[in-house]
Amino acid sequence: MPDITRNDLTKVYGLSDVEIESLDKESQNILGKTIMMIDVALRDEDEDCSSRIETALNFIHMAMTLIEENLESMVNSKIPKEQLN
Repeated sequence: MPDITRNDLTKVYGLSDVEIESLDKESQNILGKTIMMIDVALRDEDEDCSSRIETALNFIHMAMTLIEENLESMVNSKIPKEQLN
C-alpha cells in the first residue's frame, strides 16, 4: 500500500474528518490486536524460531490487508451507485 497522507484522504478520496478519524481508530484497534497476537506467537515455546517468525509475519500481513480493505470500503462507499454500473 502506498503512503497516503491526510491531504490525500480529503482531496483525492473525498473523505471527511469524521471518516478519517473512524479509519484511524479502526486501524489502531487492528494494530493493537495484531501486536498482542505477534507477542503470543513469538513467545510460543511449542514452535521453533522459524515457525514463530512465519506466524508473526502472517499476522502482520493479515492486519495490513484488513486496514487496506477498510480504506477501500470507505472510499467505495463515497462513489455514487450510478457510477459503479
